[in-house]
Amino acid sequence: MNANVILALESLPLLIGFLLTLPVGGKIAQPVLKIWPSLASPRGRMTAGLVLICLSGLIIATHTYWIHEKITGTTTSFCASDSIFSCDDVIGHETYGYAPVIGLPWGLIGMGVFAALLYAAMMVQKEPDAPGRTRMLQVLLLFSGGGIPVILLLVSYEVQIEKLCQYCTMAHLANVLVLVTSVRMHRATQSSAWVDMSRDDVVPRTEGRSEEA
Repeated sequence: MNANVILALESLPLLIGFLLTLPVGGKIAQPVLKIWPSLASPRGRMTAGLVLICLSGLIIATHTYWIHEKITGTTTSFCASDSIFSCDDVIGHETYGYAPVIGLPWGLIGMGVFAALLYAAMMVQKEPDAPGRTRMLQVLLLFSGGGIPVILLLVSYEVQIEKLCQYCTMAHLANVLVLVTSVRMHRATQSSAWVDMSRDDVVPRTEGRSEEA
């Protein structure tokens, strides 16, 4: 299967998750409310959307590490190209394919970060009113916020190589969306907005018609 098609499939949860966090999320969730009733409220959709974004990031980061292991030290290619988009040239770079000082592949580091983000997001989704929610939101903010300077560093590498890694770019986007969503959630918890968001504003479709509260 084409590498870009695979990436599109892996990015689908990211797209759905992001849309769920927006006002349009109610319309997207409406057809499946009978299966996932928690999506009836803005808070339920936002926490579910965050989980999907983190999941997509983890999948893409894992695939990035797999690509690194597949092409390093071999003549095998996965998504090499003569165009500006060539993840092999970036992920498999003998210098820039590894984190400075610690020397680990970037994909492996991404896996660890997104695994932590996914765990924290799932905890917030499971117990949005629990005392531990604040700690989990802090984890989300710390890890995703800490990823911004790393993203800038990796983009600088791509500029120097004159190649863009589409897998890396989607992982970066997932990190940014996690940060944006986490900031929104943290701000909501600082006021009554978090409680207001827990109220259902969408009801399941009835007899082929959709209704919104």
